[in-house]
Amino acid sequence: MEKEDVLSDDLLRDLFRSQPLDDPGDDFTANVMEQILRAPEAAPVKKPFYLILLSSWPFVLLSLITVIFLISSDLPFTDFIPGKEYFVKHLLPYLGSLFSGFKPLVSNIRIISIPLMVILAGSLLVIIDHFLFRKPTVRHQITQ
Repeated sequence: MEKEDVLSDDLLRDLFRSQPLDDPGDDFTANVMEQILRAPEAAPVKKPFYLILLSSWPFVLLSLITVIFLISSDLPFTDFIPGKEYFVKHLLPYLGSLFSGFKPLVSNIRIISIPLMVILAGSLLVIIDHFLFRKPTVRHQITQ
């Protein structure tokens, strides 16, 4: 399309006819690209060790409870677990005699009810805190 076809007003058509079209120079793109700064890249920082511990303790606890359950149970397939015989014959009786002093404390329900309520209340508060408040996250450093 020509300039004359686009403009319907005579005054504007004459004004645009008298002005030549400007073409950008050959180095226009290079000049514009020089003015644009490179965007900094985000480099991930190593995850702090305490965050690894905070995120892995439930899995360690669940694994420990599962192993103790499988070794101390009478399920038939648990006879194939290596070390179960040592655990059942030597370690369990030793742990039983070690904690035998706690049996009189647990036998009276009034003595155990208050610490049990404190433990349950503390657990409830920890669970509420875990779900309500933000956890620390890994931050990224800007490198250039």
